Amino acid sequence: MAMSAKQIQALADDVSAWRMQEYIFIPFYCFYVYYVLTTIAEEVSIILPQKWSRGKVLYMIMRYGLLFHIALQLSRDYRNYLSISLGGCKALAIIDRVIYFAVVIICDFSLGICLGALLQAKRLYLAAISLLSCGIPFVNGVISLVSDIQYPAEPLSRLDTELGYPCYYVSSDQFTEGTIAFVGRDIRTYINLVTTALLAALGIITLAVRYRGRGGHLIQVMRRDGGIHYLSLLAVRLALAIVRTPAVLSVSDLDGNPVFILARVTNETIVTILAQRLLINMRKVDYMGSEPVASKLLFAQQGPDSEDDLEGDSETSKMGSEGTGVRRWAATREGPKERKAGEKGTNV
Repeated sequence: MAMSAKQIQALADDVSAWRMQEYIFIPFYCFYVYYVLTTIAEEVSIILPQKWSRGKVLYMIMRYGLLFHIALQLSRDYRNYLSISLGGCKALAIIDRVIYFAVVIICDFSLGICLGALLQAKRLYLAAISLLSCGIPFVNGVISLVSDIQYPAEPLSRLDTELGYPCYYVSSDQFTEGTIAFVGRDIRTYINLVTTALLAALGIITLAVRYRGRGGHLIQVMRRDGGIHYLSLLAVRLALAIVRTPAVLSVSDLDGNPVFILARVTNETIVTILAQRLLINMRKVDYMGSEPVASKLLFAQQGPDSEDDLEGDSETSKMGSEGTGVRRWAATREGPKERKAGEKGTNV
């Protein structure tokens, strides 16, 4: 049966949208793989020597969980001409969702921990900040996971088979009709925007107070303490929260929208990289100047003969002698030491 001109145009638009998504996602995925490969030496020298602690576990899940997510995405949702059963496609979707939101929640937790460290917060306030940072992402993850389980596996269309896609594709409209994925979405997105704006305001005020009077060394001190990574992470998260609000993008506009696609892949890759940098800096530098509460929650304290003494670069040592007010991990041992410089499915 011949297709009408309208059907042909609709088909062409769909294929064009799929290609655009691939052209946006794949370069970001390649960039993340490149980042992982070029920071292996830093990981080996700073993270791997640590005893298994909260910080090391979170770092490993964040770093390699995203690699697994990328592998699952490329296996399931991209043209590879693989043959995967319907049950296999559904299982891969559920596993991918769990891994993706584990990474997202850990990134947001790192943001909360960093803010707590900058505020020199006690454990109770640190828990409240972490709840603000992780609450909505956790709720979104649970709802998305239930939705993936709810949605029945569908046979591939003839077009998908010819194009080489191994698994069925679920549009936002289908997800809305058949699952709870978008239940309360508007409320959740606005709550997320409010909490993100609150965290951003609190973080900016804290950084302004903390770094007041640094003068010409401001950028150097912020780079050393992770302030640059923290501000970047806040800016990206605030931009993503704005983009996801219904006033900017409605549910019907999500599929094939380049802004939403760019927001998704930025959340997957750039945010994860910035969160890793925060954890690295939290291990290198004691933010507190007295009791490192946030650092203790993540990394176990080492004895004086521990083989994983962290080193400080000569620039940091110089600023330390000028009274920057930030105590290094090695300061309680043999004095300052030289440190080598180092650096997801529809998301509702």
